[in-house]
Amino acid sequence: MSKRFESWMLGLAAIAISSSAFCPVAAAQAKSPQGKKAPAKAAAEDAPAAAETPLLTIGSKAPALDIEHWISDGNGKFKPVTRFAPGRVYVIEFWATWCGPCIASMPHLAEMQTKYAKQGVQIISISDEDLETIQAFLKTPVRSAQPDADPDAKDAKKEKAEKPPKQTYAQLTSAYCLTTDPDASVGTDYMEAAAQNGIPTSFIVGKTGQIEWIGHPMGLDEPLEQIVADKWDRAAFLVKFKKEQDHDSLMAKLASKMRKGDTKGALTILAEAKKKADGDAATIQMLEKLEFQVRVTPVFAKIEEGDLKQGMAELDEIISTATPEQKSELTMIKFKLLVESEEFDAAARSLLAVADDKNVDADSINELTWQIYEVAKDDAKFSPALVAAAAQATEKALTKSPKNGMIMDTLAHFLHYQGKLDRAIELQTQAIENAGDLSDEGKAEMAAFLKSLKKEKGGK
Repeated sequence: MSKRFESWMLGLAAIAISSSAFCPVAAAQAKSPQGKKAPAKAAAEDAPAAAETPLLTIGSKAPALDIEHWISDGNGKFKPVTRFAPGRVYVIEFWATWCGPCIASMPHLAEMQTKYAKQGVQIISISDEDLETIQAFLKTPVRSAQPDADPDAKDAKKEKAEKPPKQTYAQLTSAYCLTTDPDASVGTDYMEAAAQNGIPTSFIVGKTGQIEWIGHPMGLDEPLEQIVADKWDRAAFLVKFKKEQDHDSLMAKLASKMRKGDTKGALTILAEAKKKADGDAATIQMLEKLEFQVRVTPVFAKIEEGDLKQGMAELDEIISTATPEQKSELTMIKFKLLVESEEFDAAARSLLAVADDKNVDADSINELTWQIYEVAKDDAKFSPALVAAAAQATEKALTKSPKNGMIMDTLAHFLHYQGKLDRAIELQTQAIENAGDLSDEGKAEMAAFLKSLKKEKGGK
């Protein structure tokens, strides 16, 4: 196996939640037409904590609907809804034409509506795009996994003639109520009020007009069946959902503060969350990790923007109060940032600090020092101080893991680079003896390097 490691560049982690099954709601705002009503969410995020409205959650009374355009009505089975009728069950689903998972959920929604239509269930799917965009989308054929006819087949013309025209999305979604609400008022009342950050998302409104379930429409089957049959355990679902919802709400607030550069505000939010989580060790641990991330993110940003001196001073301050694990992580990051900034003397000192850290394992040190070797071997003018520190750090790594053939191989390369041929040969021989379960390719590379060392020795 060749030694190939990641780039020096530091990728800064973002505070966000993502899933391949959901489309971020933020994308809706980016793709919506200009002039759309500003989301109420932004104002709510800036309001004082004491004025915050309680989250819409399981057991909450479902807000009334104020939908502008009702496009389909279940082939005449349903009428537009503003308030929910007692004894009936409603599925309120949020979607958009640009959202792949939303489109993929449409056949399932149509199937569920057909299955439960006679049991008082009405599915209402809501976009916030303009009517023209929806109508244009509905004319397109439904994406199918079935292959088209083979144009080279003998009976291709006959097969094409006999094949019925593809179903359009208008035909598919005619089974339920497809709507759009361009002013996004319903989205504000449901999605934003419930701290839901991605679509498609469905809300089941039960027979008493309360929200019974919130989730991805592909997960509707079991809860909808139980709600219709009056067997749903709302309280049990609330316990599970509320924890996830509180986490999502927290992350949304943090993201808003961090986008505005309000680190102090983000830390205040986390401090309040830690007070509320008193006694919940797992939650407090999660919050402390977020707190650490919030503190370091603006420092990294400052360094990337070119203010290395001030950024490093602030980073050192954070390191001084960090936990041992955090300190190890930050010290490694600091080293990479110094190398990227070509502050090689400072990077050399930082690398030795990394090598001395008992929380940094030998393999991690070896990865760092090998990267330095890879750069130095092709650049005769590369920093001698950093090369010397890398060789010393590799020695320290070998002390931590004395039978590690890969580390021996790295050190042998450094020794050769420094002109210490005899010890390089000795160590490379030991590296091959300690190659262990290294791949055949890796062992061949080691053997080839040893052969080249011996050849060089014989030529002198």
